[in-house]
Amino acid sequence: MGLDWSTFLLEIANFLILVWILKHFLYAPVKAAIEQRHKRVAAIQAQAEATRSEAEQMRADYASRLGDWERERAEARAELDRELAAERSRRLEEQQAERARARDKAAVLDDRERRQRQRQDQQRALALAAGFAGRLLTRLADATLEARLCDVLLEDLNQLPEAERAALASAADAGTASVRIQSAFDLPPERREAIGSALSEIAGRPLEPTFAQEPALIAGLLIEAGPLILRANLRDELRVFSEIGQ
Repeated sequence: MGLDWSTFLLEIANFLILVWILKHFLYAPVKAAIEQRHKRVAAIQAQAEATRSEAEQMRADYASRLGDWERERAEARAELDRELAAERSRRLEEQQAERARARDKAAVLDDRERRQRQRQDQQRALALAAGFAGRLLTRLADATLEARLCDVLLEDLNQLPEAERAALASAADAGTASVRIQSAFDLPPERREAIGSALSEIAGRPLEPTFAQEPALIAGLLIEAGPLILRANLRDELRVFSEIGQ
């Protein structure tokens, strides 16, 4: 069988025409569709990557904010603990100070009550002692004891301070130095003269004292000479003794 070159060439032409038709009418649209699909896939992948990156950034931001929040919460908790500790310390100090003030107040009250009891005990003791001494001295009082008290009074007159001497002398000059002498027992004349002379010497002029007997003095004398008052008797001494503790 021989080769028909015209038929062969015709087949080649048909093939080339078919290839051109396939290329222009089938391959090109398919290729274009594939490229469009690739572009869409690439866009989707890019969008997904962007979304993933955004999600990663959001996760990182959230983790950072969570860490910041944890630190802030820890700092706030630590600050609260410090404030609570300071408040507890302050209240403890206030309670301790209040207890100390209460103890001091109680100690002051106890000391005041103790001293009050001591004063009361002293007053009772002095009152009892004064009563006992008064009763005893009343029984022992006599003219001899009064004579000794009179000697004591004369010694006091000799040692009278200058101010009291001047006051008596001034009263004598003014004519107001009336002299009244009281004694528990009747004074002998020599005692009356000695006392009158001592007072006249102090006044710088003669004085005329009046004498009276006052048994309430128990023993001793009471002299009232113008502004001058001299006590040398058991009644006044016992009264002073009983008033010491008051």
